[in-house]
Amino acid sequence: MMIHVETIMSTSFTMPDSPTPQSRPQLGTLLLAGQQWVMTSLLRLMAERGHADLTAAHLMFLGNLDCGDTYASEVARRMGVSRQAVYRSTRELQRLKVLRLETDAARKTQKIIRVTKHGQQVVTDARACLDVIEATLKDRIGERDLAKLVASLCRDWGPPLGGA
Repeated sequence: MMIHVETIMSTSFTMPDSPTPQSRPQLGTLLLAGQQWVMTSLLRLMAERGHADLTAAHLMFLGNLDCGDTYASEVARRMGVSRQAVYRSTRELQRLKVLRLETDAARKTQKIIRVTKHGQQVVTDARACLDVIEATLKDRIGERDLAKLVASLCRDWGPPLGGA
C-alpha cells in the first residue's frame, strides 16, 4: 500500500512554472503522510477493539503520560500546549472513563492525572495495535528497510531550526 501524500498537501510547495520540479515529495510531506497512515491505522484497529470513541488527539495525549501519576503541567510542557488544553483533553478522557484528575495532597496547586482501570486497558490495546501496525509495515516494506527507518528516526536531529 502506497502512502498517499496528496491527502496531506496537494501542492507540495511547488510552483506552476518551477524550473526544478520535485522528483519526490518533500521530506516533511512524507513524514506527515507516514504519521497519518499510522494514526489512521491505529484509530481503525482501536475501533475494532471497542474504542471507537477515541480520537487521534486522545491517543496522542495518552502517549504523553507516564506509567504512574503524571502532573498536568508536565504533560503541557511535553506537548508544547497550555495547561488549559491539557485540562480540556483530560476532561474529555474523564468522560470516557479513561483518566481521573486529582489534586496533589502535597502540592495543592498541582493536579495529578491518573489512568483508570479502563484507561489501562485502552493503553494496553493501543500498544497491541501499534505492534500490529509495525508488523504490517515490516511485511510491506521489509525488515531491513523498517530497521533503517527506525534507526534514522531515532537519531538526534539536533534542535529545531529558526526562532533564535
